[in-house]
Amino acid sequence: MKIIKKIINVLTTLIIVVGGIFLVLYLFGIVPYVILSGSMEPTIKTGSLCFINKKVDVQEIKKKDVIAFKLDDGTLVTHRVDKINKDGIITKGDNNKRVDDGVVTANNYVGKNIFWIPKVGYVVMAFQSTRGKIVLITCVVLLFVVGMLFGDDTKKKKNKIAC
Repeated sequence: MKIIKKIINVLTTLIIVVGGIFLVLYLFGIVPYVILSGSMEPTIKTGSLCFINKKVDVQEIKKKDVIAFKLDDGTLVTHRVDKINKDGIITKGDNNKRVDDGVVTANNYVGKNIFWIPKVGYVVMAFQSTRGKIVLITCVVLLFVVGMLFGDDTKKKKNKIAC
């Protein structure tokens, strides 16, 4: 019984802490994206969860920064800045032999990559699927129900006021 309570407390705390961290990051303009290709390997591996700071202005970007930008079809790309010229920013994936065809401008620039966590993107992608959402919701509901069933059953002592 004590083990179940401990597991419930740990899982609940973990969910609250992770959710809180993502909320605080979001409030500061930092959003997560999953890396789906190997164009930035070995630096950023496929399946990494990248955190992009949308509040970094395009004018602040320097050579060798890793930035996120959108292609014409809306695809989000995370590549390294190779050059900056009068037309805009020329990017290249670390694993690519040549620079990207398009130029990044203020119109398609999303933000600067500030950090990434390897392999966590796979977990995020799993929870984005229909099956993953069902599993996640089921786990949260079960956690709540089990918490209610095995909750704190100790009697609360009433505070006595001495006169």
